[in-house]
Amino acid sequence: MTVGLCVLLIGGAIYLQASKPRFENVRSNTTNIQQTPRHPVTQQMEVDAQSFVGNQVPDFELKDSESKLEKHSDLIGNGKPSVLVMTKDGCPCSIESQRNWTELSKYYGDAVQFLAIMDAEPVATKKFKTDFSVPYPILSSPDDKVFRAFGAKQSVYVYLMDGTGKVTAVWPGYNKEMVTALNMQLSASTGKEPWRDEMMMVPDEMTSGCYFFQPVGTEKPAW
Repeated sequence: MTVGLCVLLIGGAIYLQASKPRFENVRSNTTNIQQTPRHPVTQQMEVDAQSFVGNQVPDFELKDSESKLEKHSDLIGNGKPSVLVMTKDGCPCSIESQRNWTELSKYYGDAVQFLAIMDAEPVATKKFKTDFSVPYPILSSPDDKVFRAFGAKQSVYVYLMDGTGKVTAVWPGYNKEMVTALNMQLSASTGKEPWRDEMMMVPDEMTSGCYFFQPVGTEKPAW
């Protein structure tokens, strides 16, 4: 072996050793989402959410991500169950939970109408829909009127409606138990076997997302 080759091999070994990640020294600066929710769901939130069960879905007319006006009757109450997810632009919980709604929507296909309402202009809803390959409509609500009508103070509120547009379940957040409950109800109403998934990135405790229209510099919602 030549001297030059020896030097090259030794130098490479030193470089690899020096550049090797020191995983034993790495410490996370955040708590695992499965252990501590960012925004825990309170008992009052649960009670308020349940007050909507049995009512007809509130009326709304909003633009979709292509700026086309959509009425609630265009998407809800057409003889099949529908799922509405309240989504906040830039909210980590909205982003983290999106996979579940996307996969459920793909699995149940045309048998269930999924849709979302986001607190943003159509240009932002289109970007979210594109970035996360959302297969269902995302409607734009730049003001708080629709969120107030639904009692959705924070993102990741999820509403299940039957084929007539009546609200049959409301969850003011999500966790494994909630996703399972939604899945089982969709299975029962469509006659399709439940969606199978390990839900690796779903929290164990109920967690909601960021407040809608929260005043800057405050910790409490605007309403």
